Amino acid sequence: MKNKFPVSHFPAGIWTFLCLSCACAAVHAQTPDSLIFIQPQPAEIVHWTTYKPGRKLPLAALKLDTGYGWRVAATTDQLTADMKEYYEHLKSAFVWNVSFDFFFNDMFGIRMAFYQYRASHSDQAYRIDTGQSGTLATRDRITYIGPAFVFRMSFGHNSWIFDANAGMGYIGYRENVTFADEYFRSNGASLGAQTGAGLEYKITPQWGIGINMLLTSGEITELHYNENGVKTTQTYDINEGEGLGQISLGIGIRYYIK
Repeated sequence: MKNKFPVSHFPAGIWTFLCLSCACAAVHAQTPDSLIFIQPQPAEIVHWTTYKPGRKLPLAALKLDTGYGWRVAATTDQLTADMKEYYEHLKSAFVWNVSFDFFFNDMFGIRMAFYQYRASHSDQAYRIDTGQSGTLATRDRITYIGPAFVFRMSFGHNSWIFDANAGMGYIGYRENVTFADEYFRSNGASLGAQTGAGLEYKITPQWGIGINMLLTSGEITELHYNENGVKTTQTYDINEGEGLGQISLGIGIRYYIK
């Protein structure tokens, strides 16, 4: 399949308060016999108090999601009509991802994510050049691993949390095709990118559920092939390689770490 294929108004942090004791002004007291003048006293430090606001949201979160993804790259025109129809079944599949978030404060943090797209399809096929018939089976795997920058905000008494993320990392592709006693494999890797947004609800202080949408992009221009033991490598021009762009929707559980 080719590419033609309510937050406080004061910032969070440590606030230090200094208590001072001083006389604000001279005091005059009038008596029948004399006038008393009391001199102001200099300021004196009584004590220091340090206050660090508590977090409203968890320090970290472990997330596990599963859902469905759709590849957006068009199928190459070099395939026959039957093969195009066959590969259309590989352009949507189950996806799953696991991520760990660590937050510097209630708004900003970083994420390490692992995401995989797993498609498979089989059908009866006939090979014209050899006259052989049998089951044609294909398994596709797209894997993304990388860090991301995360922004979040809460509402509903901190029970609901919205987050958005963007990052770059490794994206890899592997295809395994079998037909009768023959096999064909291809694989490659490149730099990919992933952005997304999610909404979650805290059921308890430690557990929650959430939904998310992810946009994954990447293209592999150098693919390694293995056809019945014969290995080759082929390089493609930009926009002619294996397009890995996809949209996915997922739902899953959240474990919060205070």
